[in-house]
Formats: sequence, structure tokens, C-alpha cells
Amino acid sequence: RNKLRFDIDAKDRTKQAFGRIRRSLSGLKKSIFSVQGALIGLGAGMVGKSFIKTAMDIENLQLRFKFLFKTTKEGNKAFGELTKFAAKVPFSLEQIAQGSGNLAVVTKDAEELKKMLEITGNVAAVTGLDFRTTAEQIQRSFGAGIGAADLFRDRGVRALMGFKAGAKVTIEETRERFFELFGKGGAFGDAANEMADTFTGTLSMLGDKWFKFQMETVESAFFSKLKAKFGDLNNFLDMHQEKVSQLAEKFGRGLAVAVENTAKAMVFLVEQ
Repeated sequence: RNKLRFDIDAKDRTKQAFGRIRRSLSGLKKSIFSVQGALIGLGAGMVGKSFIKTAMDIENLQLRFKFLFKTTKEGNKAFGELTKFAAKVPFSLEQIAQGSGNLAVVTKDAEELKKMLEITGNVAAVTGLDFRTTAEQIQRSFGAGIGAADLFRDRGVRALMGFKAGAKVTIEETRERFFELFGKGGAFGDAANEMADTFTGTLSMLGDKWFKFQMETVESAFFSKLKAKFGDLNNFLDMHQEKVSQLAEKFGRGLAVAVENTAKAMVFLVEQ
């Protein structure tokens, strides 16, 4: 009988606590609907996590290009070169987008970035490294010389370029040799294009089609509207911060009551 009375009392207290929380949530829910918060959740759910991630990655890269290439026009031109390059090589467009940020650091304009993308693709094809990792090693090589690129040393790139182990190689010599060997007309200047004809290359380019579809989707009016709605929600929360804080406090008290009652119930059952 005591056990039954205890269970009923615990359940009743928990029910009352969560009842107060539900009433508070109901009030806040009505306010959020005033800025179409439901549409934000619906839109995000329909597009999917991968679309949103693609949108953020692309937007951040475009902003980075704007700063690295000094102007929005040159940044957009560089981004255009990236997408054209990705359409004809057997590397993930997502990895090319990620790696291009590293390449942009050691290039002066969009035209030079185009050449750097080609060189990086050829080096990746020869070494077997993925495009993003290759771009990181290219950045180190062009920023501090071939000696700074540990992975290139391990993959034999230094030896392939004719540099002797232990010899000091300048940045200028490193750049010149990369362009000579892996640039257009070089001994390895067509490595990436040849790799595109392999089965691995075909699968990679099929994957790029999906990424390109995601990119074109998020660049449509949808993403700008989604950002605007999230902006509205952010402004709403700023305006009603006190109410949100009160709700959080009530929710915390309700959870505390539930945890306390559950613990008491477990102790009671063990002691029987």
C-alpha cells in the first residue's frame, strides 16, 4: 500500500511539473509562429542536413575568396574557375572547394588559381593523395619551399622533382619546378585528365554531379529566404530573451523534480 501511494504521489508531482512546462512552451510557440518559425524548421528538414552544410561551405569559401583576392569580382571569378575545373577532373568537388582555400593563400589572382588547381590535380593523381591534402602540401611548398611539405617527401615528390635529399631549395625554385613538371605541357601535365578515364575517376565525377546539384539548389532564392527566416528568429529571441530565460528556468526545475522522483522511486524499490 505504501509503495502504491508513493508511486501515485511521484507521478502526480512529475505530471504537475511538466504541465507547467507545457503551458509555458505553448505560449512561446504562439509567439514564434508570428515570425514563421515553423517554416524554418520545415524548410531545413526538407532540404536536409547535407544541403545546409553545402550552403555554408560554399558561402564561407566565397567570402574567403573575396578577402584573399581583394575584391568581390575577382573572388567570384576565382570561384568560377574552381567549378569549371571540377567539372573535368576526377576529384571530389567538395574536396576541391575545401583545398582551394589553401591554394588561394599562395596565388595572386583568379588566373593563377586556375593554374594552381591544375598543378594540384596532377600532383594528386601522381602521388595518390586526395585533392585537399595535396592542396595543403602545395601551400606549404609554395609558402616555405619543398622542404616544408613532409607528405611530399614521403611520397617521393621531392626526388621526382630532382631535388637531392638535404639540399636547401628556395621557394622560387620550388614554384618553378612544380610549374615545369606538373603544369600544362609538363611531364605530368596531363595526369589528372588521364585519371578521369578510370573507373575511380568516373565514380568521383558522378558524385560531383550530386554536389553540383546541391550547390545550385542552395544558390537559388531558397537559401537567401532561409537565411532571412533564421535572422528573424534570431531577432525574435533577442527581443524576448527574458521570457526565454524564464522558460529555461522552469524547464530545469521540472527536470529536477522528475529526476528526484525517479531516484526516490528506485531507492524505495531497492529497500523493499
